[in-house]
Amino acid sequence: MGRTITIALACAAFAASPVLAGTKAMTASGYALPKDKPVTIVLMRPDTDVGELAAGGLPQPNADWTKAARANIAEALRANGAAKKIEFKFIDEQSGDAAQLMADYTALHKSVADAIIVHKYYGAKLPTKKGKFDWTMGPGAQRIGDLSGGNYALFLYTRDNFASASRKGMQVAGMLGCIVGFCVIVTGGQHVAYASLVELSSGNVVWFNVLRGSKGDIREKPGAQGMIDSIMASMPTQPGEAPKAEVAAK
Repeated sequence: MGRTITIALACAAFAASPVLAGTKAMTASGYALPKDKPVTIVLMRPDTDVGELAAGGLPQPNADWTKAARANIAEALRANGAAKKIEFKFIDEQSGDAAQLMADYTALHKSVADAIIVHKYYGAKLPTKKGKFDWTMGPGAQRIGDLSGGNYALFLYTRDNFASASRKGMQVAGMLGCIVGFCVIVTGGQHVAYASLVELSSGNVVWFNVLRGSKGDIREKPGAQGMIDSIMASMPTQPGEAPKAEVAAK
């Protein structure tokens, strides 16, 4: 329980911190997509949530905003894939055991991504992973390939919280306090996205990218396209292509 809370707090701090804005990709050391077979990428249902930051800083989920963002992200991924000639496989709505399998792996991706954030981006280094990037979801991920016909899966996690009017008012009050020598820094909206490309035969995460900060309002189509184009820019897509690391494993 203690470790779970620590990881959750670290990830929340990572999302809220003004440091490290932009994208920072990491890749499995020495990995390249196979040359001898087609690369077919299964697009997992994006794990997306959009809400509003209350005056006190707590996020309030908004179902309508989330629904709009999910539709815009799906459309943006289709456009990005078409532009890069990526063979995406969009999974139809599942039921029964298949639906549970997808839900389980979406949750597992969140756990693995949180661990990557904590141990590769946030400073809590693991001695056994020093100088390399070797994170995995386990060989059971092949079941996604069996279900879909793909040999890779793309997982996407996004959280966007926009500042409410009351929160913006507190920001203004905090800045005005600086005039009389009593500054209170109140943060505004929080925006973070993770993306992982997973080799389904092994479950290994071969490419991982983080986008901190906003590339646009994902409740609108142009904003969602800006976010997707930014976080997908370094992902390998073609047979034989190596991931484009922006940050060396450390």
